[in-house]
Amino acid sequence: KRLGINQTCGVKVFMGASTGNMLVDNSDTLAAIFRESPVLIATHCENTPMIQAAEQAARERFGDDVPAREHALIRSADACYASSSLAVELARKHGAKLHVLHITTAKELSLFTASHSLSELASKNITAEACVHHLYFQQEDYDRLGHQIKCNPSVKMAADRDALLAAVRSGVIDVIATDHAPHTWEEKQNSYFKAPSGLPLCQHALLSLLEHYHNGQL
Repeated sequence: KRLGINQTCGVKVFMGASTGNMLVDNSDTLAAIFRESPVLIATHCENTPMIQAAEQAARERFGDDVPAREHALIRSADACYASSSLAVELARKHGAKLHVLHITTAKELSLFTASHSLSELASKNITAEACVHHLYFQQEDYDRLGHQIKCNPSVKMAADRDALLAAVRSGVIDVIATDHAPHTWEEKQNSYFKAPSGLPLCQHALLSLLEHYHNGQL
């Protein structure tokens, strides 16, 4: 049955594989979603073939014990941009309402426009989101925290984090979210390929944003 706009707030599409088996990467299927959806489309954007190639290269270099900091390079800025730029292209082509979830890179920000008021925001067909952990952490933090900050899309470089904060200030990023994933401490102590991705963030979200305020960032 056709989705009713009063019954469903949106359709989430995993254009890149994350946790679970929900990947949608068939070009005809994606085109149909963007062409036919009567509600907002929210996308997780990463290019899975690029990530798989990077994972294989990391395994050949390090074996199963890949250092946590490599996650920023395996789930790379280029892999994110390849997918998010496709989502934006499809949305513009079909006139779809698109929300790109958890932006992590400076490069992706070029895909979006700033809104300076609630009325401007309400008129935008394509919106972008940043998560609190991508606004707070950067690649150097993997050396201290390991897989505790392993998430998809990955925490990336300091320059990416700083660009995201600037995008929040300028209105290019429209909303701040958590992408809450309550994995246990024990699960996070596993080696790279066994440690799950995701952070338990509900209790930390506001505190991390207040730190930005006290540091003069927000």
